[in-house]
Amino acid sequence: MKRNGARGICHRRMPSAARFHRLIESRNGLVSVSLVIMPRRKRPNPQSEENIRRIDTKPRAKKQTHGFQVHFLRGDRVVTRMFSDNVYGGKQAARRAARKFKQSMLRRLPRRKFLGG
Repeated sequence: MKRNGARGICHRRMPSAARFHRLIESRNGLVSVSLVIMPRRKRPNPQSEENIRRIDTKPRAKKQTHGFQVHFLRGDRVVTRMFSDNVYGGKQAARRAARKFKQSMLRRLPRRKFLGG
């Protein structure tokens, strides 16, 4: 329980970079070696593609959502559309519909502009 605005402690998270030092004996004397261990990044869903992400809610969720979401920005437009497995008759059909939608929208919208150097 938090009191007086104190921040809670999350035991799952590691510090941004844990550093370990070790002394190793060598023929010429002692050598200092430091090893930096970076925290693990969340693995992307292997069923996702560029601008198409796979969405599967956890089994214990009240409402189940399974499908592919197409999302991208072009100029001042945001394009987002969900392709549900149930509506399209399965995972493969939903993926095909999402790919087809993505290709048709990319043809219609202007190319992406990169700002900066």
